Amino acid sequence: MISSSHLQERHWRSEEVPSCDGVNPVCSPELELIDNTQRRYNPVNLKCGVTVQLGENVLRDSPDIIDIMNHDLTSCLSVLPASVGWLVKRTHIWVNRTYAYGNIHAPTVVSHSTAHHFPGWLLWVQDKAEKEASIEIYNSVEYLNLRLHYNGCGLMLHELCHIIHQTTLPGGLSNMLVIEMHKIAKESGKYSRVLRRDWALNEVDTDVAYCTLNHKEFFAEISVSYLSDFYHDVDGTGTVDMAKCSPPFVSPVVLGRMQQKHHIRNNGKSLVEWRDLTKFGRGLPHCNKFFPFTKGQLRRYDPRVYKCFSKLWQYIESWEDMDRRCKCKIGCI
Repeated sequence: MISSSHLQERHWRSEEVPSCDGVNPVCSPELELIDNTQRRYNPVNLKCGVTVQLGENVLRDSPDIIDIMNHDLTSCLSVLPASVGWLVKRTHIWVNRTYAYGNIHAPTVVSHSTAHHFPGWLLWVQDKAEKEASIEIYNSVEYLNLRLHYNGCGLMLHELCHIIHQTTLPGGLSNMLVIEMHKIAKESGKYSRVLRRDWALNEVDTDVAYCTLNHKEFFAEISVSYLSDFYHDVDGTGTVDMAKCSPPFVSPVVLGRMQQKHHIRNNGKSLVEWRDLTKFGRGLPHCNKFFPFTKGQLRRYDPRVYKCFSKLWQYIESWEDMDRRCKCKIGCI
């Protein structure tokens, strides 16, 4: 069963521009619309080489955001092949404290993170076209909370994988191998009911895997698992028991549930030990929020998908960044 919030997340993250049916604000000039082109951002060059554009009130309400963004992006660069390093560093990250679009008197508020592939969605929500080929965080506080279900950089890695998909693979977002494998995986039934870590210790801790939404989310989601070559102690621990097959938890929400239900141990350590070790999710490598959580689990759970992604990432490793090559030539003149 998919929660209503999950359904909303699926709709928002698709970035599909609705048709002109009277609801689309671009097609309804009589409405008084929120003008997101007037949003102000301050650029911050992180130590890792990525530029983050911070919106108003972000630092006020998320004072650790710069350090955490630098940590997450540095971690992403460490697990991604060197071939995409320059691509990551030239991808701007736009960070908002809050974000809304549409009718100023009845706005649509969003709080997820997304990759902007094309300008269509940006124009539809009256935003800056220059955000194309970048990543946007619509709510900085929500990002800091959600990233903990990935033990750190996994959420940012998911968005970067969208950019990598579009930029590096033959055919970009229309890569036929990704489209075909998404169809096969979805029809296999393996992803119709999987564990999700943010629901741990709830009455229901399984859901439809987010990778089933479309082939773009399939590539990003499975890539996060494929690139998590960590937590090998959970590789062969099954697929249905969260306590056995999940990497350790660092989200205060989940830790609170563990404490309430007297689960005083978290993968071999006390809750206090994990809180000290994993402040801001910095002490652990990433994993995925949805099962399979790691590369080892993906290899065992779905060998066919694993083999496909091995080929895809081997291709990405050999990809030549022509934009960097051109800049290097210009710099040598």
